[in-house]
Amino acid sequence: MLSSFLVVSSGATVNVALPSMMTAFGLNLDQVQWVMTAYMIAGAMLIPTVGWLGNRLGNRLLFLGSLLVFVSGSALCGLAWDSASLIVFRVLQGLGGGPITPMAMVLLSDAFPERQRGLAMGLYGTAGAFGPAIGPVIGGYVTEYLSWRMVFYLNLAPGVLCMALALLVLPNTREAVRRPLDLLGLVAMTVFLVSLLLALSQGQRHGWESPFIQRLFVVAALAFGIFLGLELLGTEPLVELRLYKNVPFAIASLIIFINAMGFWGSSFLQTMLMQRLLDYTPAQVGHVIFPGAMALACTMIWAGRLADRFDRRFLALGGLGAFALASYCFSFLTLERSVSWVTWMIAARYLSIGFIFTPITTAALMLLPRDKVRMGSGLLNLVQHGLGGTTGLAIMTTLLQHRTEVYTSLLDQQQSVSVLGWGEALAPGRELLVNAGEVGAMVDTTALALLQQHLLQQATVAAYQDCFLLVVALCLVVIPLVMCLRRRSTT
Repeated sequence: MLSSFLVVSSGATVNVALPSMMTAFGLNLDQVQWVMTAYMIAGAMLIPTVGWLGNRLGNRLLFLGSLLVFVSGSALCGLAWDSASLIVFRVLQGLGGGPITPMAMVLLSDAFPERQRGLAMGLYGTAGAFGPAIGPVIGGYVTEYLSWRMVFYLNLAPGVLCMALALLVLPNTREAVRRPLDLLGLVAMTVFLVSLLLALSQGQRHGWESPFIQRLFVVAALAFGIFLGLELLGTEPLVELRLYKNVPFAIASLIIFINAMGFWGSSFLQTMLMQRLLDYTPAQVGHVIFPGAMALACTMIWAGRLADRFDRRFLALGGLGAFALASYCFSFLTLERSVSWVTWMIAARYLSIGFIFTPITTAALMLLPRDKVRMGSGLLNLVQHGLGGTTGLAIMTTLLQHRTEVYTSLLDQQQSVSVLGWGEALAPGRELLVNAGEVGAMVDTTALALLQQHLLQQATVAAYQDCFLLVVALCLVVIPLVMCLRRRSTT
């Protein structure tokens, strides 16, 4: 539970500090997203090796080693001197953070009987949910009043405590049979992930028809084909893709992937929206997110208990419906919306998440044989935090930039054919500047700059609205898939 809190709270605090990092290192939106994406890709690369590493090192040593790398990477991130070094150290932090969650799920599955695993997952999820509750508040305060570097240093004390507790509590067991590492499969998967996500994140900047982006997609497709061949034909594959022959497990994985795209992608934009568009301070962002994150923490354990007693499909459908409705309401965002409205919308979105991930994850793991739970939990975390999270970040960032350009062009065209001339359009700005004491030729120039800024803000608001409508569409796609899952009696 402490490890879950540590990893998730770190992500929440970093999210709040991203705009400050943009200012410190002169980054734009598609550059700063790599602070998040690099962490997710690194964790995703190592998650499939959890089975092999656990086999070689033992569960306790792997868990301790992951914590040590995560804490060390956090300390180095706080010492970063430019954006390149920050991203490199985030990769190191991700290499440590990636295995922590699947290993914790394995330890829980071993410690609890089947009838109590839903409760166990709910308890574990509750600890993780307190991360987003406390993380943004603490991260906002230390970013605003101290430095963004403190969001990384905050991981040191709880990380050391977690390692000490793991040494005292976890049994030191190892498997007798040693498994070989599928190194070629790992390389192919890494090339596929990096090429695909690089193409998705840089496509808007370079142009989707540019040779660079097209080559990245070709490399990703070739690497994916090689990866599939190696994993399906190999005797000791890195990723046991044969688990997806279990149709309910495959459906559950697809549900988690699509929902993770919408949740992580929109959560990233949510932070950018509040600080870059609505001009909230980091501390204000923490206060706005806090009620929703607390609601998420409380519902995690309820969802776990309910998942042990009732049909998990209906819990997930209720959560998806609430998340889709809240995201749809968020699409009516304007610059005039009050802080309380934004707080309620975020709370509604967070409240529903516990009723989606907890029942689906519990159902998926209970479909697997006991000796496949470690690989299954690794795959689910790869799908959720690796593929789903990074793909969602890339798609949402690209969509936001593209739609902002489209709406900016449309507003320019509307202004050019408007019966209201530039002189009349600039009149309110001139009056405001004159009343503020501005004189001379700079009045018209400043008024024009204010008008252009206003048009860009309106275009950006419309682009954010489109992003949240995409989240609604993803929820609607998932709903029929939930109904394809088996009833509780067969799981």
